[in-house]
Amino acid sequence: MTGRRPRRIVVAPGGGGVVLARHPLPGADADALVLAPDFVGICGTDLDIVAGRRSDRAAVLGHEAVVRIVSGHPSGGPGDTLGARFVVNPVNGEDQDRIIGHSEEGMLQEAVRIPGSAAWSGLLVPVRPGLDPLAAVLCEPLGVAVYGIGLLARPRPPERLLVVGAGPMGLLTAVAARLLGVPEVALADRSDRRVRYATEHGLVADHLASARASGRLDEGFAPDAVALCVGREHRRGALAEAVRVAAPGARIDLVTGFPPGETPPALPGADPYGVRRANVCGRPWPGRVAPVTATGGKPLGLTGHRGTSRRHLEDAMRLLADHPAVFRKIITDVVPLDEAPRLVRALLLARDDAATAPYRKAVVSVNA
Repeated sequence: MTGRRPRRIVVAPGGGGVVLARHPLPGADADALVLAPDFVGICGTDLDIVAGRRSDRAAVLGHEAVVRIVSGHPSGGPGDTLGARFVVNPVNGEDQDRIIGHSEEGMLQEAVRIPGSAAWSGLLVPVRPGLDPLAAVLCEPLGVAVYGIGLLARPRPPERLLVVGAGPMGLLTAVAARLLGVPEVALADRSDRRVRYATEHGLVADHLASARASGRLDEGFAPDAVALCVGREHRRGALAEAVRVAAPGARIDLVTGFPPGETPPALPGADPYGVRRANVCGRPWPGRVAPVTATGGKPLGLTGHRGTSRRHLEDAMRLLADHPAVFRKIITDVVPLDEAPRLVRALLLARDDAATAPYRKAVVSVNA
Protein backbone atom coordinates (compact mmCIF):
# COMPACT_ATOMS: atom_id res chain seq x y z
CA MET A 1 0.00 0.00 0.00
CA THR A 2 3.02 2.25 0.43
CA GLY A 3 5.33 0.33 -1.92
CA ARG A 4 6.64 -2.00 0.81
CA ARG A 5 5.33 -5.28 2.02
CA PRO A 6 2.93 -4.76 4.94
CA ARG A 7 3.63 -6.31 8.32
CA ARG A 8 1.49 -8.76 10.21
CA ILE A 9 1.52 -10.72 13.48
CA VAL A 10 1.91 -14.42 12.70
CA VAL A 11 1.30 -17.35 15.04
CA ALA A 12 4.63 -19.15 15.31
CA PRO A 13 4.62 -22.82 14.21
CA GLY A 14 4.13 -25.19 17.11
CA GLY A 15 2.14 -22.79 19.26
CA GLY A 16 3.19 -20.65 22.19
CA GLY A 17 4.49 -17.63 20.33
CA VAL A 18 3.93 -14.92 17.73
CA VAL A 19 6.27 -13.04 15.41
CA LEU A 20 6.11 -9.83 13.39
CA ALA A 21 6.85 -10.43 9.70
CA ARG A 22 6.38 -8.81 6.32
CA HIS A 23 4.20 -10.51 3.72
CA PRO A 24 2.84 -10.02 0.21
CA LEU A 25 -0.84 -9.36 -0.28
CA PRO A 26 -2.60 -12.29 -1.98
CA GLY A 27 -3.69 -11.94 -5.57
CA ALA A 28 -6.75 -9.83 -6.28
CA ASP A 29 -9.95 -10.55 -8.16
CA ALA A 30 -12.55 -8.14 -9.45
CA ASP A 31 -14.51 -8.19 -6.19
CA ALA A 32 -11.59 -8.09 -3.76
CA LEU A 33 -11.57 -5.87 -0.70
CA VAL A 34 -8.39 -4.28 0.63
CA LEU A 35 -8.68 -3.23 4.26
CA ALA A 36 -6.45 -1.16 6.53
CA PRO A 37 -7.12 -2.21 10.14
CA ASP A 38 -6.99 0.72 12.58
CA PHE A 39 -7.57 -1.02 15.92
CA VAL A 40 -7.56 -4.75 16.69
CA GLY A 41 -8.47 -6.20 20.08
CA ILE A 42 -6.61 -9.12 21.65
CA CYS A 43 -9.21 -11.67 22.73
CA GLY A 44 -8.96 -14.61 25.10
CA THR A 45 -9.57 -16.96 22.19
CA ASP A 46 -6.56 -15.42 20.41
CA LEU A 47 -4.43 -16.29 23.43
CA ASP A 48 -5.86 -19.82 23.51
CA ILE A 49 -4.90 -20.28 19.85
CA VAL A 50 -1.35 -19.05 20.48
CA ALA A 51 -1.06 -21.33 23.51
CA GLY A 52 -2.12 -24.34 21.43
CA ARG A 53 -5.38 -24.91 23.31
CA ARG A 54 -7.47 -24.66 20.14
CA SER A 55 -7.22 -26.25 16.71
CA ASP A 56 -7.96 -23.09 14.69
CA ARG A 57 -5.68 -22.90 11.67
CA ALA A 58 -5.48 -19.17 10.87
CA ALA A 59 -1.84 -18.03 10.83
CA VAL A 60 -2.88 -14.42 11.51
CA LEU A 61 -5.17 -13.65 14.45
CA GLY A 62 -7.53 -10.77 15.14
CA HIS A 63 -11.32 -10.89 14.86
CA GLU A 64 -12.17 -7.80 16.97
CA ALA A 65 -11.33 -5.06 14.50
CA VAL A 66 -12.13 -1.59 13.23
CA VAL A 67 -10.98 -1.24 9.62
CA ARG A 68 -10.97 1.25 6.74
CA ILE A 69 -11.66 0.25 3.15
CA VAL A 70 -8.74 1.00 0.83
CA SER A 71 -10.29 -0.50 -2.29
CA GLY A 72 -13.48 -2.32 -3.19
CA HIS A 73 -16.74 -2.15 -1.27
CA PRO A 74 -18.76 -4.57 0.88
CA SER A 75 -21.22 -6.96 -0.74
CA GLY A 76 -24.53 -5.21 -1.14
CA GLY A 77 -23.12 -1.91 0.16
CA PRO A 78 -22.77 1.49 -1.48
CA GLY A 79 -19.83 2.19 -3.77
CA ASP A 80 -18.59 5.30 -1.93
CA THR A 81 -17.02 3.50 1.03
CA LEU A 82 -13.33 4.31 0.50
CA GLY A 83 -11.86 5.53 3.78
CA ALA A 84 -15.02 4.72 5.72
CA ARG A 85 -14.65 2.78 8.98
CA PHE A 86 -16.31 -0.58 9.55
CA VAL A 87 -16.48 -3.14 12.31
CA VAL A 88 -15.61 -6.69 11.27
CA ASN A 89 -18.40 -9.21 11.89
CA PRO A 90 -16.16 -12.27 11.97
CA VAL A 91 -18.51 -15.27 11.75
CA ASN A 92 -20.06 -16.24 8.42
CA GLY A 93 -23.77 -16.62 9.13
CA GLU A 94 -24.11 -19.17 6.31
CA ASP A 95 -21.14 -21.27 7.42
CA GLN A 96 -20.30 -20.91 11.10
CA ASP A 97 -16.98 -22.71 10.65
CA ARG A 98 -15.66 -19.78 8.63
CA ILE A 99 -14.46 -17.17 11.09
CA ILE A 100 -12.03 -14.28 10.61
CA GLY A 101 -8.97 -14.89 12.77
CA HIS A 102 -9.85 -18.55 13.28
CA SER A 103 -10.27 -20.30 9.92
CA GLU A 104 -9.57 -17.21 7.80
CA GLU A 105 -6.68 -14.75 8.10
CA GLY A 106 -7.27 -12.22 10.86
CA MET A 107 -6.82 -8.48 11.13
CA LEU A 108 -3.51 -8.17 13.03
CA GLN A 109 -1.78 -6.86 9.91
CA GLU A 110 -1.25 -3.51 8.25
CA ALA A 111 -3.14 -4.47 5.10
CA VAL A 112 -5.63 -7.25 4.39
CA ARG A 113 -6.79 -8.28 0.94
CA ILE A 114 -9.94 -10.40 0.98
CA PRO A 115 -10.81 -12.00 -2.37
CA GLY A 116 -14.44 -11.62 -3.35
CA SER A 117 -14.85 -15.39 -3.14
CA ALA A 118 -13.79 -15.25 0.54
CA ALA A 119 -15.93 -12.29 1.60
CA TRP A 120 -19.44 -12.91 2.87
CA SER A 121 -22.51 -10.74 3.17
CA GLY A 122 -22.50 -8.87 6.47
CA LEU A 123 -18.72 -9.18 6.95
CA LEU A 124 -18.43 -5.41 7.47
CA VAL A 125 -20.81 -3.22 9.47
CA PRO A 126 -20.45 0.60 9.26
CA VAL A 127 -19.21 2.28 12.42
CA ARG A 128 -21.87 4.53 13.93
CA PRO A 129 -21.21 8.22 13.10
CA GLY A 130 -19.37 9.99 15.91
CA LEU A 131 -18.32 6.80 17.69
CA ASP A 132 -14.69 6.83 18.82
CA PRO A 133 -12.93 4.18 16.68
CA LEU A 134 -10.95 2.99 19.70
CA ALA A 135 -14.18 2.33 21.59
CA ALA A 136 -15.64 0.71 18.47
CA VAL A 137 -13.06 -2.10 18.72
CA LEU A 138 -15.17 -3.40 21.63
CA CYS A 139 -18.19 -3.68 19.36
CA GLU A 140 -17.81 -7.36 18.46
CA PRO A 141 -17.33 -8.75 22.00
CA LEU A 142 -20.01 -6.37 23.30
CA GLY A 143 -22.30 -7.64 20.52
CA VAL A 144 -21.62 -11.16 21.76
CA ALA A 145 -22.69 -10.03 25.25
CA VAL A 146 -25.85 -8.36 23.93
CA TYR A 147 -26.77 -11.51 21.99
CA GLY A 148 -26.24 -13.70 25.05
CA ILE A 149 -28.28 -11.43 27.31
CA GLY A 150 -31.10 -11.61 24.79
CA LEU A 151 -31.00 -15.41 24.87
CA LEU A 152 -31.19 -15.31 28.67
CA ALA A 153 -34.17 -12.94 28.59
CA ARG A 154 -36.68 -15.44 27.22
CA PRO A 155 -39.42 -15.92 28.30
CA ARG A 156 -38.76 -13.06 30.74
CA PRO A 157 -35.77 -10.87 31.58
CA PRO A 158 -33.56 -12.20 34.38
CA GLU A 159 -33.72 -10.65 37.83
CA ARG A 160 -30.35 -11.98 39.05
CA LEU A 161 -27.55 -12.63 36.58
CA LEU A 162 -24.30 -14.30 37.58
CA VAL A 163 -21.32 -13.71 35.30
CA VAL A 164 -18.64 -16.36 35.83
CA GLY A 165 -15.28 -14.97 34.71
CA ALA A 166 -13.95 -11.44 35.21
CA GLY A 167 -11.88 -11.10 32.07
CA PRO A 168 -12.88 -8.62 29.35
CA MET A 169 -15.75 -10.77 28.06
CA GLY A 170 -17.11 -11.16 31.58
CA LEU A 171 -16.89 -7.46 32.35
CA LEU A 172 -18.51 -6.50 29.05
CA THR A 173 -21.35 -8.93 29.80
CA ALA A 174 -21.80 -7.59 33.33
CA VAL A 175 -21.79 -3.95 32.19
CA ALA A 176 -24.14 -4.59 29.27
CA ALA A 177 -26.58 -6.49 31.47
CA ARG A 178 -26.68 -3.67 33.99
CA LEU A 179 -27.22 -1.06 31.26
CA LEU A 180 -29.94 -3.20 29.69
CA GLY A 181 -31.88 -3.29 32.94
CA VAL A 182 -30.98 -6.48 34.82
CA PRO A 183 -31.58 -5.50 38.48
CA GLU A 184 -28.78 -7.56 40.07
CA VAL A 185 -25.56 -8.51 38.27
CA ALA A 186 -23.03 -10.57 40.19
CA LEU A 187 -19.47 -11.45 39.18
CA ALA A 188 -17.30 -14.41 40.20
CA ASP A 189 -13.69 -15.18 39.36
CA ARG A 190 -10.87 -17.09 41.02
CA SER A 191 -8.58 -14.06 40.73
CA ASP A 192 -8.98 -11.37 43.39
CA ARG A 193 -7.05 -8.98 41.15
CA ARG A 194 -9.61 -9.26 38.36
CA VAL A 195 -12.60 -8.88 40.65
CA ARG A 196 -10.97 -5.94 42.42
CA TYR A 197 -10.47 -4.18 39.07
CA ALA A 198 -14.19 -4.53 38.36
CA THR A 199 -15.32 -3.23 41.75
CA GLU A 200 -12.77 -0.41 42.02
CA HIS A 201 -13.81 0.89 38.60
CA GLY A 202 -17.50 0.75 39.44
CA LEU A 203 -18.32 -1.95 36.90
CA VAL A 204 -19.86 -4.32 39.47
CA ALA A 205 -21.14 -3.65 42.98
CA ASP A 206 -18.83 -4.76 45.81
CA HIS A 207 -21.44 -6.89 47.50
CA LEU A 208 -22.13 -8.79 44.27
CA ALA A 209 -18.51 -9.74 43.55
CA SER A 210 -16.77 -12.92 44.71
CA ALA A 211 -13.09 -13.79 44.49
CA ARG A 212 -12.63 -16.60 46.95
CA ALA A 213 -9.80 -18.98 46.14
CA SER A 214 -12.35 -21.66 45.27
CA GLY A 215 -14.41 -19.27 43.18
CA ARG A 216 -17.51 -20.23 45.19
CA LEU A 217 -20.32 -17.77 45.72
CA ASP A 218 -22.46 -17.24 48.76
CA GLU A 219 -25.26 -19.78 48.79
CA GLY A 220 -28.02 -17.20 48.99
CA PHE A 221 -27.68 -15.50 45.60
CA ALA A 222 -29.40 -18.21 43.48
CA PRO A 223 -29.23 -16.54 40.04
CA ASP A 224 -32.00 -17.12 37.53
CA ALA A 225 -29.47 -16.58 34.69
CA VAL A 226 -25.75 -17.36 34.33
CA ALA A 227 -23.24 -16.28 31.68
CA LEU A 228 -20.16 -18.52 31.49
CA CYS A 229 -17.26 -16.29 30.39
CA VAL A 230 -14.10 -18.18 31.38
CA GLY A 231 -11.08 -19.41 29.45
CA ARG A 232 -11.67 -22.71 27.71
CA GLU A 233 -9.34 -24.57 30.06
CA HIS A 234 -11.60 -23.64 33.02
CA ARG A 235 -14.91 -24.54 31.35
CA ARG A 236 -15.74 -27.73 33.24
CA GLY A 237 -15.15 -26.39 36.75
CA ALA A 238 -16.89 -23.11 35.99
CA LEU A 239 -19.93 -24.86 34.55
CA ALA A 240 -20.15 -27.16 37.57
CA GLU A 241 -20.07 -24.11 39.86
CA ALA A 242 -22.74 -22.35 37.79
CA VAL A 243 -24.98 -25.41 37.94
CA ARG A 244 -24.47 -25.67 41.70
CA VAL A 245 -25.54 -22.09 42.53
CA ALA A 246 -28.21 -21.55 39.84
CA ALA A 247 -31.85 -21.46 40.86
CA PRO A 248 -34.08 -24.25 39.51
CA GLY A 249 -35.22 -23.27 36.02
CA ALA A 250 -32.32 -20.86 35.46
CA ARG A 251 -30.79 -20.40 32.02
CA ILE A 252 -27.06 -20.75 31.46
CA ASP A 253 -25.44 -19.02 28.47
CA LEU A 254 -22.29 -20.75 27.22
CA VAL A 255 -20.11 -17.87 26.06
CA THR A 256 -17.22 -20.28 26.62
CA GLY A 257 -16.75 -22.91 23.92
CA PHE A 258 -16.83 -26.68 24.47
CA PRO A 259 -15.29 -29.29 22.15
CA PRO A 260 -17.53 -31.71 20.24
CA GLY A 261 -18.57 -34.80 22.14
CA GLU A 262 -17.85 -33.45 25.62
CA THR A 263 -20.57 -34.12 28.19
CA PRO A 264 -19.97 -32.18 31.44
CA PRO A 265 -20.36 -34.30 34.58
CA ALA A 266 -22.64 -31.66 36.12
CA LEU A 267 -25.14 -32.03 33.24
CA PRO A 268 -25.40 -35.69 32.22
CA GLY A 269 -26.51 -36.09 28.63
CA ALA A 270 -26.05 -32.40 27.72
CA ASP A 271 -24.30 -31.38 24.48
CA PRO A 272 -22.72 -27.94 25.05
CA TYR A 273 -21.04 -27.98 21.63
CA GLY A 274 -24.33 -28.57 19.85
CA VAL A 275 -26.16 -26.05 22.04
CA ARG A 276 -23.84 -23.22 20.98
CA ARG A 277 -24.05 -24.16 17.30
CA ALA A 278 -27.87 -24.10 17.34
CA ASN A 279 -27.92 -20.26 17.38
CA VAL A 280 -25.87 -18.54 14.69
CA CYS A 281 -25.57 -14.81 13.97
CA GLY A 282 -29.02 -14.02 15.35
CA ARG A 283 -30.88 -16.95 13.78
CA PRO A 284 -33.24 -18.44 14.74
CA TRP A 285 -34.95 -15.82 16.89
CA PRO A 286 -35.99 -16.26 19.60
CA GLY A 287 -32.99 -18.49 20.04
CA ARG A 288 -32.97 -22.15 20.91
CA VAL A 289 -32.60 -23.26 24.54
CA ALA A 290 -31.99 -26.89 25.47
CA PRO A 291 -33.79 -28.20 28.59
CA VAL A 292 -31.28 -30.09 30.75
CA THR A 293 -31.30 -31.74 34.16
CA ALA A 294 -28.38 -31.41 36.55
CA THR A 295 -27.03 -34.19 38.70
CA GLY A 296 -29.47 -34.24 41.61
CA GLY A 297 -32.49 -33.40 39.46
CA LYS A 298 -32.36 -29.59 39.16
CA PRO A 299 -34.03 -28.44 35.87
CA LEU A 300 -32.09 -25.84 33.87
CA GLY A 301 -31.98 -24.34 30.39
CA LEU A 302 -28.74 -24.36 28.37
CA THR A 303 -28.12 -21.89 25.56
CA GLY A 304 -25.31 -20.21 23.67
CA HIS A 305 -24.45 -18.97 20.21
CA ARG A 306 -21.84 -18.46 17.52
CA GLY A 307 -21.26 -15.06 15.93
CA THR A 308 -23.38 -11.92 15.99
CA SER A 309 -25.87 -10.28 13.65
CA ARG A 310 -25.68 -6.75 12.32
CA ARG A 311 -28.45 -5.84 14.78
CA HIS A 312 -26.35 -7.00 17.74
CA LEU A 313 -23.37 -4.97 16.56
CA GLU A 314 -25.51 -1.87 16.04
CA ASP A 315 -27.03 -2.30 19.52
CA ALA A 316 -23.50 -2.59 20.89
CA MET A 317 -22.49 0.63 19.11
CA ARG A 318 -25.41 2.45 20.68
CA LEU A 319 -24.30 1.33 24.15
CA LEU A 320 -20.72 2.39 23.41
CA ALA A 321 -21.85 5.80 22.14
CA ASP A 322 -24.20 6.40 25.07
CA HIS A 323 -21.74 5.31 27.80
CA PRO A 324 -18.20 6.10 26.56
CA ALA A 325 -16.66 6.65 30.01
CA VAL A 326 -17.90 3.29 31.29
CA PHE A 327 -16.62 1.26 28.37
CA ARG A 328 -13.28 3.05 28.20
CA LYS A 329 -12.53 1.39 31.56
CA ILE A 330 -12.62 -2.00 29.82
CA ILE A 331 -9.48 -1.22 27.77
CA THR A 332 -6.22 -1.22 29.73
CA ASP A 333 -3.48 -1.36 27.06
CA VAL A 334 -3.16 0.27 23.63
CA VAL A 335 0.09 -0.55 21.83
CA PRO A 336 1.49 -0.15 18.29
CA LEU A 337 1.96 -3.17 16.04
CA ASP A 338 5.69 -3.33 16.83
CA GLU A 339 4.93 -4.02 20.49
CA ALA A 340 2.15 -6.56 19.91
CA PRO A 341 4.27 -9.75 19.97
CA ARG A 342 5.80 -8.78 23.31
CA LEU A 343 2.38 -7.90 24.69
CA VAL A 344 0.84 -11.21 23.60
CA ARG A 345 3.66 -13.10 25.31
CA ALA A 346 3.13 -11.05 28.48
CA LEU A 347 -0.61 -11.70 28.45
CA LEU A 348 -0.05 -15.44 28.07
CA LEU A 349 2.38 -15.47 30.98
CA ALA A 350 0.08 -13.38 33.21
CA ARG A 351 -2.91 -15.70 32.77
CA ASP A 352 -1.02 -18.91 33.56
CA ASP A 353 -2.16 -18.85 37.21
CA ALA A 354 -5.93 -18.34 37.30
CA ALA A 355 -5.83 -17.40 40.99
CA THR A 356 -3.49 -14.43 40.46
CA ALA A 357 -4.23 -13.35 36.88
CA PRO A 358 -4.56 -9.55 36.47
CA TYR A 359 -7.33 -7.88 34.51
CA ARG A 360 -6.12 -6.66 31.09
CA LYS A 361 -7.78 -5.85 27.81
CA ALA A 362 -5.25 -5.05 25.11
CA VAL A 363 -5.81 -3.29 21.80
CA VAL A 364 -3.28 -3.02 18.98
CA SER A 365 -3.17 0.30 17.13
CA VAL A 366 -2.22 -0.85 13.63
CA ASN A 367 -2.82 2.06 11.24
CA ALA A 368 -4.60 4.62 13.42
